Amino acid sequence: MAGEEPGGRMPQDRTTRPRAQARRRGADPQGDGPSPAGHGAYRVVKVLNNNAVLVRDAAGRTLVLEGRGLGFRARKAAYVAADDPAIEATYAAGAPGVPVPPWLPGLVAQLVERAEAALGEPVDPHIVPALLDHLAFAVQRVRRGLPLENPFLAEIEVLFPEELALARQVLAEVVAAGGPPLPPDEAGFVALHLRAARARVPVKEPARSTALVHDLVEWVRRRLGVALRPGGLDHARLVAHLRYLVDAVARGGGTPNPLLPRIAEEFPEAMALARELGEEIARRLGKPVQPDDLGYVALHLAKLMLDGGAAGPPSPEPLPAGRPDGRSAPGSGTTGDRAAVRSGGDPAVATGPREAAGRRRPPRDAPAPGPVPGAP
Repeated sequence: MAGEEPGGRMPQDRTTRPRAQARRRGADPQGDGPSPAGHGAYRVVKVLNNNAVLVRDAAGRTLVLEGRGLGFRARKAAYVAADDPAIEATYAAGAPGVPVPPWLPGLVAQLVERAEAALGEPVDPHIVPALLDHLAFAVQRVRRGLPLENPFLAEIEVLFPEELALARQVLAEVVAAGGPPLPPDEAGFVALHLRAARARVPVKEPARSTALVHDLVEWVRRRLGVALRPGGLDHARLVAHLRYLVDAVARGGGTPNPLLPRIAEEFPEAMALARELGEEIARRLGKPVQPDDLGYVALHLAKLMLDGGAAGPPSPEPLPAGRPDGRSAPGSGTTGDRAAVRSGGDPAVATGPREAAGRRRPPRDAPAPGPVPGAP
């Protein structure tokens, strides 16, 4: 993202050292062994939690140390001995040629602390080195006058509002700390990192699902010739429906839909469109889509058809040319993100009477096309 893509939960450098190995060397298993002065030490920057500490080494590199109780003991210390037997894993930040500003580690550590308080749940400390690399790269690009564009920001605003609010606060803190103003699009990328840390998954997972939802929304916009204004209710509902569908497919389950036969009978064209969307999701994720879930999406598509005043069959439009690995096709006019989306052609918009043939309004006992039952 922002021209680079962090490698998920495990940043560039990772070393492990079991405590048993330290004990065989004769170190103190309680962590009160040799003094830092004699064997080198890490300077404590921030305690992330009871088992993780943000530190700097003698060369100035920013590291995250992990080990049972390591953070708890570091709360009362300025240094952690380099040979402390409690250190079980080390994660280093800093991509080659991309310096980490000295004020950035503390800022990211405070973000983790604030996120845990705001979200009410632990945040994976692996976010620190990954986000340090990402923000350092973004700062470097802005200082060089290179663009940072996020084609998925409208979807991120709907899908991850809590994470986005925290991310926007970080952008303000970057400026307050002496960094350059980062564009609003950058907050979307930070929000994806926060979402990944919250779910304890690699950042590529929320990025991939968000890109897929974005592609499908754009396809619906072109196919039906409807105005899905970002921030509008129709856009938010469609994003929520598609996100639920993508998540349901990823989980391998769905929500029973007792009205599916009636939906297919009343709205055959909307159901056919939903099936096309389902085929693309199945192709991108490599998992089947349940027909019951498609029925809920078909109801929302039927409402868009009616409200948009489309008549006749929906205009033919190929589905987004996504790749089997879940990324969008490159070359869509975005320069700041490697997962760019396909641009597609001009929408063929058909106009006609509001009540088009074969498009009756949803039955009164059908569920309203708002939030899908069971959607997160």
